[in-house]
Amino acid sequence: MAKAGTARTTRLERPKSLTELVKDHVRGRITNGELALGEALSENVLAAQLGISKTPVREALLQLKLEGLVDIQPQRGSFVFSLAPEEAAEMCQYRVILEAAALRDALQNDEAGLVDALEQNVKRMAKAVADGDMPAYRRLDTEYHRHILLRANNRFLTLAHQQLEMKIQALRASVTSKERTVGDSLAEHQNIVKLLRAKEKTKAMNLLGVHIRAASRDYQIILHEQARGRERRSG
Repeated sequence: MAKAGTARTTRLERPKSLTELVKDHVRGRITNGELALGEALSENVLAAQLGISKTPVREALLQLKLEGLVDIQPQRGSFVFSLAPEEAAEMCQYRVILEAAALRDALQNDEAGLVDALEQNVKRMAKAVADGDMPAYRRLDTEYHRHILLRANNRFLTLAHQQLEMKIQALRASVTSKERTVGDSLAEHQNIVKLLRAKEKTKAMNLLGVHIRAASRDYQIILHEQARGRERRSG
């Protein structure tokens, strides 16, 4: 019970602005694969779909440009970001460096908690695969790697990883929407946990690198296919 004469304070959450709501909506459609890499984004179409004016749509796209998810080209318009295959390879190599460092620190900080969290995660991953629920699998894949980053307790590693995460989600959606490599991906996640449970930390770190590089190859294949498709359409 509050003491007499003291006022109880209640923190109210600031409601999101229309621009923030549009930004979240478009970002979600990019990261879940609904909007393809390189796809044109019409302010008029988005505004009509959402039943709003173009102003918050334009502002949202500008903010998504700062996040690296939207490319705004003068006289041409706005597009979902696109990557060359070699850019995807470089991004994934950077990710290997970040996540290897994060895994090392996470194991020092909270080994038992990390292993338990990853173990529960891969069980849900396996169920998602069995159910054919690829959106759930992609969300759990993102969550798996977040467990590692959060337990590293290093704000700079986390910030650097966040700059990649949304693009990785969009690339992952491009691959797993075709269910081409989900079985291999699940097995790699499971085997990393098994190695950590067996105290084989070095092997687990090595497998994490193998896993990310395998994903990189998948992304490069998809990006090559998309580039060839664009060439055929333009030709």
